[in-house]
Amino acid sequence: MTPPFLGIKTFLDMDLEAIIPLINWKMYFGAWDLRPAQYTEEHKSLESDSRILLKEIVEKKLLRAAAVIGFFEVQRIGDSLSVLEKEKGELAKLHFLRQQKAQECGNFLSMADFFNPKEKDFIGLFVATAGIGASEARQKFTESNDDYSAIMLGLLADRLAEALTEKLHRDILGGIGIRAAPGYPATPDHTEKATIWKLLQPEKNIGLKLTENYVMVPAASECGYFAANPKSRYFKLGNIGEDQLADYASRKAMSTKELKKWLIVNH
Repeated sequence: MTPPFLGIKTFLDMDLEAIIPLINWKMYFGAWDLRPAQYTEEHKSLESDSRILLKEIVEKKLLRAAAVIGFFEVQRIGDSLSVLEKEKGELAKLHFLRQQKAQECGNFLSMADFFNPKEKDFIGLFVATAGIGASEARQKFTESNDDYSAIMLGLLADRLAEALTEKLHRDILGGIGIRAAPGYPATPDHTEKATIWKLLQPEKNIGLKLTENYVMVPAASECGYFAANPKSRYFKLGNIGEDQLADYASRKAMSTKELKKWLIVNH
């Protein structure tokens, strides 16, 4: 598949009304410890209150959404991708891990498998937030002794960030392939966020920071990869052994001790 564009595009003050229909209400209810599989009066009441707040969020611009997306040429080298630009050569490397216990149809999957090993391919990277203004809005609710609305707003911002990435995936790639994020089951290494920041420069482009502990600020934000291969699918990495950890640390020029702090898997 040909990339929709090469390079970086920035999207500022995105239309929240267009994002709201994509909110995952099951995930939202789960954040309130309400069973997503059921829809009780408690669910109904919470959704009604939340939709009232969503209307206020849009009308008063309590939250703002923004994103930066980049598509880059890559060359796969084992379980890593060399990110390329014609004029500059290699810009960075993206590194992935591989299942060591077959879980998907007998395959030992890696995110790298969704990119062509024989010729140049492309990858999409994204950083998106629906949390601009969230801290200030929550503070105002708290000062008004409206903790319920403050909590609602924070959780709605999280779901809006997820809905935003879903909309970008649909609008730009037609929903083809998958999107994965550092720290999630298929790509559990939080330190890879630093490479995404290097390539997309989201602090400069949309004001989204990455702390030394790889936390995105504001909190209602997501970053990750678009793999547009139609055969790509979500999977869980599972446990990795010390042998692979040592190889991965070598590829990243980091110590295994340091890496273990940021990998959300067992070793």
